[in-house]
Amino acid sequence: MGHNQTLVDNLLRILPYVRNEETDAMAMGMGMGMAEIRDRLAALQNPVPDDKQIRRTLLKLDSVGSVGATRGKLWYSTLRRTDFHIQNMNANMAMAMCALKQVADRHLPAVVLDDLATTFDSAWRYLETHRSQPAIGPAHDWARKILRIDGTHPTVLPTVPAEVYRQVSGALYYNRKLSFRNTPFGEKAPADRLYVMTPLAMVDRAGVLYMVAWGASQPGRRFLFRMDRLSEVRLLDEAADPDPTFDLQDYVRREEALNFDPGEETRIRLHAAEPVLDDGRRQRHPLREFWLSADQMIDEDEHGFTLTATVRPSVMLWQLLHGHASSIEVLEPEVIRERFAREARELARRYL
Repeated sequence: MGHNQTLVDNLLRILPYVRNEETDAMAMGMGMGMAEIRDRLAALQNPVPDDKQIRRTLLKLDSVGSVGATRGKLWYSTLRRTDFHIQNMNANMAMAMCALKQVADRHLPAVVLDDLATTFDSAWRYLETHRSQPAIGPAHDWARKILRIDGTHPTVLPTVPAEVYRQVSGALYYNRKLSFRNTPFGEKAPADRLYVMTPLAMVDRAGVLYMVAWGASQPGRRFLFRMDRLSEVRLLDEAADPDPTFDLQDYVRREEALNFDPGEETRIRLHAAEPVLDDGRRQRHPLREFWLSADQMIDEDEHGFTLTATVRPSVMLWQLLHGHASSIEVLEPEVIRERFAREARELARRYL
């Protein structure tokens, strides 16, 4: 018998059994801490694996669950989740689980992903095994028919280290504080300051992950950190400082924190050219397909159309307008028109 199988058998032998995870594990505090697990294993095998190997093995076992934060986590044995779910598996459930897996690594806590890993695999195997059946074949092929493109720019998205995601998502999930260092924009090394803050949310903006956090010493102030710039991230065994006034949807909508450098609302008026093509049809401008605001209006003319909308100037707005700079003319307000004129002169200086 291999060393790993011996460890699995011994873990399942010593862990207390919990029949109903939803109630018994939490209400009765059932489970075994890492120190006790190590001591009990010492009586069954030699040598005793280190904590990292024990924890890694526990996370892989489908019939093992846990409660509590990282250091105070209690482990127990329970029903095999895969067996329980597979007996209820059908094409729709399997397809939904496979679709969830495509986005789950940015929308679920790492501890939940660990628990779902076997279920994701089982869903995929279910569709693969039954793909020849007429009712399941379309579900198997669905993943090849949908695609989400995160950004509109041809850039390589920054990667968030798995352990950073695990610590941040864990702090959010368990309502704990987090300590970390941050690398400021333009710098290559983390700053000296060690932050101790309460994470409030994670936001995926066009494929880049951000953490919204705050500290009780500065009530009402929320800070935005790019997660790929975080280092030395550690989930603390301290309860989070609740921010009762924080609402994520309201935060993004009203403060437009993720639009970057937002200005005051203004009324913009621009003309979009739609030249006549060789076949006599007019070229349809892309701005017809998007709304810049709910009060947007379009006035048609023989050369295209004039668009009027209430907007909040921001980096995102500049990127959109600059993407169509050769086919639009900003008419109002003067400050935005002058900005485009100034940048046009600079482009002419560089290229002509």
